[in-house]
Amino acid sequence: MSETSDQALVEFVSQLVRCRSVLGQESEVAQLVIAKMQELGFDEAWIDPTGNAIGVIEGKQAGKTLVFDAHMDTVDVVPAIAWPRDPFSGLVEEGRIFGRGSSDMKGALAAMVFGLAEIDRGAIRGKVAVSASVGEESIEGSALAKVLEQVPADFVVIGEASELKLVRAGRGRSEYVLETVGVPSHASSPQAGRNAVLEMMRWVQRLEGLEMPSDPFVGRGVMCLTDIISEPYPAHSVVPSRCRATYERRLLPGETQEQVRQDLESAAVAGGVTEYRLTLAQARFETYTGALLETSKWFPPWLIEEDHEVVRRASDGLSRAGLEVAFSAYQFCTNAAYTAGVADIPTLGFGPSRESLAHIVDEYLEVEQLLGARKGYLGIATGLLGC
Repeated sequence: MSETSDQALVEFVSQLVRCRSVLGQESEVAQLVIAKMQELGFDEAWIDPTGNAIGVIEGKQAGKTLVFDAHMDTVDVVPAIAWPRDPFSGLVEEGRIFGRGSSDMKGALAAMVFGLAEIDRGAIRGKVAVSASVGEESIEGSALAKVLEQVPADFVVIGEASELKLVRAGRGRSEYVLETVGVPSHASSPQAGRNAVLEMMRWVQRLEGLEMPSDPFVGRGVMCLTDIISEPYPAHSVVPSRCRATYERRLLPGETQEQVRQDLESAAVAGGVTEYRLTLAQARFETYTGALLETSKWFPPWLIEEDHEVVRRASDGLSRAGLEVAFSAYQFCTNAAYTAGVADIPTLGFGPSRESLAHIVDEYLEVEQLLGARKGYLGIATGLLGC
């Protein structure tokens, strides 16, 4: 790898950052990615009907298919919070690339495209693909599922930030809508009704006291109240007859919908809630091409054992690339919720930067991490597909 090609990689990340691709606005980045894949000699490169940018490199011998995935979409910049640097400048300064999406996760995407373009086609069996997917910040895994309909994968590597550690597990995510039902009355005579907000308060109090499960490798589960509203709203001298709250639950390997639902319902009963409803929230997202993605908001957790052949071969590939091998687990939810949690495809994570740098003000990516990811992706691909 020459210094010139490293500089080209850094400049490409800056170019991607300068191109705003807030959730649902990924079109321009997709075009840039396709153009770069073609420039670097990918055998095929196209944008699918969902808006994903996909590139494929074919080995000279038949074999397995390995898909690397990085999402193009980013969260937005909150206007009320000032950034010390222009969030869409792609500024390179003091060994860091600054801007929205630099860490989450345009750096990983660029490292995949550049790193995998260098693969020796004669040294692998099968093919390797790069998926630059849309919509991950809204509906994890649904766009990648569309990619895998076109490029069925035997293995998947998710490029979310891992500090160049090999990720073999990840927390999942679910979202539940809680509703309490009261009896309306005039606010001057609250005893004549039943206040749905007070009912919800009792339910929430029980939920906030729940002991979350833990996993020795992945960590602890999380329960987070994300919104609450009464009906009617605003109320004028009326005891509210309904109250709706949303809870997000971060999931550990082995947890099921039945277990989580039972915990939520048991808390309502323990709190003496008179009438309630509990539903799994639904996700609906329209991509920039007009494609509609829909799913329930149950994004499963996942785990692959350390002694699995995929882990072993990827580790060997990283070692041969000159990188230290260490294992970790994603604390946030990723597109692996679909590949590993739903489709049961052996999945790993590997990416530059730290989880804590996602979505923050003055987001940045260290150039050293970027260059390490480039070597790592090539090493993993060689390890998994090598002759």
